[in-house]
Amino acid sequence: MSKNEVTLSTFNSKYTFWATLITIFILFPIAILLIKTLHIKYTVNQTQLIIAVLSIVFGFLIIVMKSTMQKISFIKSENSFYLKDDKGNEVHLPDNTTYNIYNYNSRKAFMLRVTTQSGTKYFLSPDMNMKSNIEGFFGKFLKKTSSKDFYVKAFPIVICFAYVIISIVLVLYV
Repeated sequence: MSKNEVTLSTFNSKYTFWATLITIFILFPIAILLIKTLHIKYTVNQTQLIIAVLSIVFGFLIIVMKSTMQKISFIKSENSFYLKDDKGNEVHLPDNTTYNIYNYNSRKAFMLRVTTQSGTKYFLSPDMNMKSNIEGFFGKFLKKTSSKDFYVKAFPIVICFAYVIISIVLVLYV
């Protein structure tokens, strides 16, 4: 990797977003209802069933995220900056490009938002070691918060909250 190119492995944000919603709001409630309807009497068997079913449900999310991984290259050539994906699509990053990086209080992943006139792109990367390289590459651009940042930061919190509420409601009241 040269100083003029930074390659980042990222999850496809669109598929990850929808897979998360399907997992939390459809598959997870179905799994809890399945566990409740089987009425297994022995604690060991209940625990094994719960672990197996929840592993399958959240395994779906992991499979979707891992299978849609893509490599994004950020390229600097002379005074021009580009973003290039696996398919060879290039997006020119003009001088008024803004970006922001979110940690999500995680030591393992970060989210990069890049905004140009043509739109906003989000890159969720499981490679925290690349964060300093990305910050170095985007040093020329303005690091600026956006109104969209609220939704990006709130999404994991809302999903966790929904997970807890669904768990409590389905276990106690259904």
